[in-house]
Amino acid sequence: MIVLELMSNGDLRNHLVKLRTKGSSLVQRDDLSRRLLKFCQDVAAGMSYLADKSFVHRDLAARNILMSHDLTCKISDFAMSRGLEEETYYMSKGGKIPIKWTAPEAIHYKKYSTGSDVWSYGMVMYEIWSLGQKPFSDFTNAQLTQTVSLLERSFCLPPPPGTPHEIYSLMVQCWHPDKSCRPSFPSLSHHLGLPVSQLLHWSTEEVTGVGPQAIMLGAPLKTAHKLHMTLQNTYHTQL
Repeated sequence: MIVLELMSNGDLRNHLVKLRTKGSSLVQRDDLSRRLLKFCQDVAAGMSYLADKSFVHRDLAARNILMSHDLTCKISDFAMSRGLEEETYYMSKGGKIPIKWTAPEAIHYKKYSTGSDVWSYGMVMYEIWSLGQKPFSDFTNAQLTQTVSLLERSFCLPPPPGTPHEIYSLMVQCWHPDKSCRPSFPSLSHHLGLPVSQLLHWSTEEVTGVGPQAIMLGAPLKTAHKLHMTLQNTYHTQL
């Protein structure tokens, strides 16, 4: 028998979706931004621990993060074996792959590492700041497999609406085409521990010309497609 902590608030993705469907998230609120930042910090800390133990998760996603009574995030589902909706996993010769969260080298060459977990962590950050939206929501798994060469060369998903520059910068770093150039989990944890005023800062230049919804948490994804364009162009090719 295995005794585990009761995670009374379910999984992170469902919690985020509830925040979005409440409707009150469609404003730029400091308390919501701080809560989302705390989720990012919790997951980075948990993955730092696993990386220190030389453990590669391979299926890091908001659906596999459980929440305690005080909304602390804890990593779960290490077996890559849960029964999930059809479009979550893609069948390959090597088994099921959560392709929309998986690094290109893992998709193409089946090379999993802490670096590929870091890529997935960037997708978790995307889920957090989009309030539960899936990455590549406009693509089916089959369509995405046909663009792996683009993923290997370079790409950046546009930021979710309401994502501050510093937070999106970390996502972009996690999505570096070269896994050896992605930040480590301890480095991510350290950066996420910087002053909140720095991490959640918005400059006048960032919001000029992008429209008011681009800085509203929970707004439609398309409203932020022109937000943080310099960061979006870091690796030169976008999907």
